[in-house]
Amino acid sequence: MLTKKSRSRQATAQMSVILFGFGLMIFMFNGCTGSRPPVSASSYQFSFKNQDYQIRSIASVDVRESCNELKANNLLAIDFDQDGIIDRVVLGNLTLSEAQQIYDYGLDKVAKENKIQERVPVLNYYVHENADYDYEIRSFQPINSQPFNQFKVIDKRPMIPSQLVIIVDQNADGNLDEVLVGITTPEQYQAKYAEILKEGIQKNKLVKTDNMILVKEK
Repeated sequence: MLTKKSRSRQATAQMSVILFGFGLMIFMFNGCTGSRPPVSASSYQFSFKNQDYQIRSIASVDVRESCNELKANNLLAIDFDQDGIIDRVVLGNLTLSEAQQIYDYGLDKVAKENKIQERVPVLNYYVHENADYDYEIRSFQPINSQPFNQFKVIDKRPMIPSQLVIIVDQNADGNLDEVLVGITTPEQYQAKYAEILKEGIQKNKLVKTDNMILVKEK
């Protein structure tokens, strides 16, 4: 099976998805001692602007091992929490927004071919709400990769069309680095991010360790 998160980018829509493709291969990785949790993987191939790509989806009992990979020659981009948004470009020269465009195209093709089944993932996040905005911090601690945070801002004001901003803190060090979704800059939200981090630490919802600030695991 191939796993992907839902296409919705609203705060309440945090769904992951399973993609079923042709020639599907299922891989079960069980160590000799039986200590490693079962892992299944599947893939979907497509073309975008005359380039071949593959979305490979990994599902595991251990949420840290579950992710979606966008792959091509000299490209590896990862959607760690399978929410339909590329979190990191590991290999290649594409920006996050460029990788996202390709990923969106592939996911839309999968949806149109009716090869998606949704499931609800387990996520660690901290939310601060007021009358006008929802602010959310998600922490990612993937295996063999540097932890990072995503800062999500949802504009709830009724007279304004719903807007979503997502900015990544690449090293979870309290400094916003790159915009994933929205037309803005990290600098515009840095003060609010610092404020939410301070509040989360005071409420014991966030923890500071090794020069990183992360959502406390539940």
